[in-house]
Amino acid sequence: MARILIVDDSPDVRLALATILEDTGHEIVEAEDGDQVFDLAVAQNPDLVLLDVMMPRVNGFDALATLKADTRTNPIPVIMVTAKGRPEDMAMARSLGAVEYITKPWADGDVELRVDWALATDQEQKNR
Repeated sequence: MARILIVDDSPDVRLALATILEDTGHEIVEAEDGDQVFDLAVAQNPDLVLLDVMMPRVNGFDALATLKADTRTNPIPVIMVTAKGRPEDMAMARSLGAVEYITKPWADGDVELRVDWALATDQEQKNR
């Protein structure tokens, strides 16, 4: 399936997301803070990044901006994952280049649905 980079400062959230996505056949790479995202994205070339917003050193919005500013990582679709479900946060994520937004706690099946949609949409764009 796909290689997915999961970035979240909570080991429990990383484990939950990894379990869901490994169960559907995806390969998982993990990071615990936004300062690790860019280097891992370059080294691992993931098909998708799941990126937490609230992290201690480098927040998800700043990490997203860094990914989208570099030609090597700009094409990688990013889904923001956060407990902050405010409309202005969703608007900020989209304006910085995120393709989707998952709020914690997520509903059963929601992660799989959004990940599948993001991967399919990315593949359609590459095929054009």
